[in-house]
Amino acid sequence: MLHFMDLTYSGSNVPQIVNLVVTAACIIIAIVSFRSANGNKLSVRQAVKLGTATALISGIIAVFYTLLFANVIEPDFVERLGNEVTAKQMAERFPQMTSDQIQQQVDMQAKFFWVTYPFLLIFSCIYGLVVGWITGLFTRRS
Repeated sequence: MLHFMDLTYSGSNVPQIVNLVVTAACIIIAIVSFRSANGNKLSVRQAVKLGTATALISGIIAVFYTLLFANVIEPDFVERLGNEVTAKQMAERFPQMTSDQIQQQVDMQAKFFWVTYPFLLIFSCIYGLVVGWITGLFTRRS
């Protein structure tokens, strides 16, 4: 949706916050649905497992979408992200940096962009674990 609205390189945190809220809502819905289907019985352990599994599936989908987006839909995504967002933010935060130093950082970011994929999965699992644990504390029933 951001791509079609031409907001991919806006540098705003709003899409990330919306993504976290929607992910948490999906995890909570999955846990509550599981509890309803399980005769209103749910332990915190089950909620944590379900939250982590739901977030892992979400993370896998996000990784595949990012791969598709960065390699097929917008092949120059990493380069444009570096030049339009990262360079601009670095120039604002660190005015003492020269344009060569900023470009060096942008090139380093592009070189190590692949690290994004495992971190996306790891963060998704940790986020699902936390949301599942908090939801389990509030919805547990023996």
